[in-house]
Amino acid sequence: MDFQYLLDLIVAFFVSWQVKTLIGLILLDVVLGVAAALRSGVFDWKRLGQFYSSNVLPYVLGFLAFYVAVGYIIPPESLGNLGEPINEATVTLAWGVLVATLVGSILGNFNILYKGGE
Repeated sequence: MDFQYLLDLIVAFFVSWQVKTLIGLILLDVVLGVAAALRSGVFDWKRLGQFYSSNVLPYVLGFLAFYVAVGYIIPPESLGNLGEPINEATVTLAWGVLVATLVGSILGNFNILYKGGE
């Protein structure tokens, strides 16, 4: 495996549907979170910055690191014809965990915004 393979993995990561979905869910979470904080009267710019450093960076960069690591550990041509499906299943499982976490946060913000957090 060479440097070009690493670059190909990184490019594939950023154009994947999983990353586009994650970024969309993160943006929705931010919008609903800000709206819920404004409605509750607890909006703070520092918390918005903390969200970026505690959720956005770890989710996207952590998923990138996982994506690249799986690509190196289980390259598509390994294990006969099983390398690619195992690689995809592993990455999709990790993506699903991130999506579930974001959906939980979105639903919590939605609850605060439209039900008053009751």
